[in-house]
Amino acid sequence: MIQELIKTLILKNKVRNSLAVLMIGILFGGYEFYDFQTGIANQMSAEVAQVESQINELRSEVERVKRFAENIPAVKQAFREQSLQLESVLESIPRTTDLTGLLRKFTLLAQGTGVELVSFKPENKEDATGFFKSTSVELNIRGAFIPTLVFFDQVSKLKRVVTFDVIRLSAIKNPLNTRPGAPLVSDTFVKLKTYRLSDS
Repeated sequence: MIQELIKTLILKNKVRNSLAVLMIGILFGGYEFYDFQTGIANQMSAEVAQVESQINELRSEVERVKRFAENIPAVKQAFREQSLQLESVLESIPRTTDLTGLLRKFTLLAQGTGVELVSFKPENKEDATGFFKSTSVELNIRGAFIPTLVFFDQVSKLKRVVTFDVIRLSAIKNPLNTRPGAPLVSDTFVKLKTYRLSDS
């Protein structure tokens, strides 16, 4: 009987101890789960949110690059058009004064219109006007009135920009034709400006 009582007590102790270990395990597991939920899980959620944010930023960047890549042909076309416009502007208002080129053009125009370019005198100084610098040039032209007008018309059609400040016409006798009643020749003084792009 005592043995059975002792066995029962031992059995109850074992069950009690097992239940105590089980309860301690449950409490410890609950604490660990709570700690995981409040600490590590929150940290992991924050990291996941950060990674998602980075992914969204990368997607946005990929979309931006994709749109840029799709726009490259249009940008190239616009660049080509602007280059052509710049070339046209540089032909009208070059980067250098290039007075020898201007003299050559005037000489060809004079020959083509039948007038004589007697003199071509550029000034030694330049005047600054905004983005441009200008040089004054004095011309003397000799020829019949109509060819002189045609010469001026041809000068006005040059791509290079020139402006006329002074035009003075004087009628003189033609030194090559001295017979009476010979037509008069126009001796023309012109002061004009030619322009170039300013360096600054």
